[in-house]
Amino acid sequence: MTMPTVQDIAMAAAVIIGAGFVMLLLLALIPNIRRKSLDLVVTLLSATLILICLLALFLLGPQALIAGLTLAAARIGYEVATLRLAKETHVILAALAAAGLTVISALFTPVAIACAGLWFLLFARQLAARPTSPNAAVDVLLFPILPMALLAYGAAHPELTALMLAAYVLVEIFDSFALLIGSLLGRTKAFPILSPNKTIEGLAGGAMALVIALVVAATIWGFSPLKAAATALFVGALAVAGDLTASRHKRIAGVKDYPRVLARQGGLLDSLDSWIAASAGLVAVQFLSALW
Repeated sequence: MTMPTVQDIAMAAAVIIGAGFVMLLLLALIPNIRRKSLDLVVTLLSATLILICLLALFLLGPQALIAGLTLAAARIGYEVATLRLAKETHVILAALAAAGLTVISALFTPVAIACAGLWFLLFARQLAARPTSPNAAVDVLLFPILPMALLAYGAAHPELTALMLAAYVLVEIFDSFALLIGSLLGRTKAFPILSPNKTIEGLAGGAMALVIALVVAATIWGFSPLKAAATALFVGALAVAGDLTASRHKRIAGVKDYPRVLARQGGLLDSLDSWIAASAGLVAVQFLSALW
């Protein structure tokens, strides 16, 4: 069994992205779907630029990764807190807490384990209580602050670094094919309130593409295809959960976008929400597996 490195993941991502552009450009030759295909090319280009930035951080090493993720955590904490917390001082504290917890979790394993435990407890509390009026502070802590801290831990530890990068590539495969299949064949709304653009057909297409991609990768690198398929479905489910949770923040606040960095950007969390959830889930599974 050959463990893939960050460089291996980067090369695989380049091949996948290249194939994606070729496929979309070929689809653009079909008159009936030319406009949709070209729109998806722009979307893929945006995802590619984000991936290039992430690759640069991963290749520069743990220090650059921790610094980059800390800045991202501060921005993301600010975005969500601006929508959910009433006082400006609370917004600033949330951004600082997100950045601080990201750094400490990346550097100290016990802190990351505590974050995972608190994450599970808060999630169980949410399921059990089902409050009629959501607790904004708990919601912000549940997502994205604690998951971002777990992502930082995984990125900073060599045995998990490649997995964190692979998680981003897998999430993009899932999202891209879900968007493609949904735009071409989607008819049935999956989440009409939280995310009206998602369709059952699109999600099924994304899941199928993700399973195929990960099983092929497992065959190349000598992993179990069955475990690869299960991991693909797990990552896909977490990606959807992260996206829906981010959408829930906006729905509660009654807005369409998070505070924007650029005029055409809907917020940094909009770009990273699925990756944060998927990576945090994978790190949490690693912690749980170590207990057995």
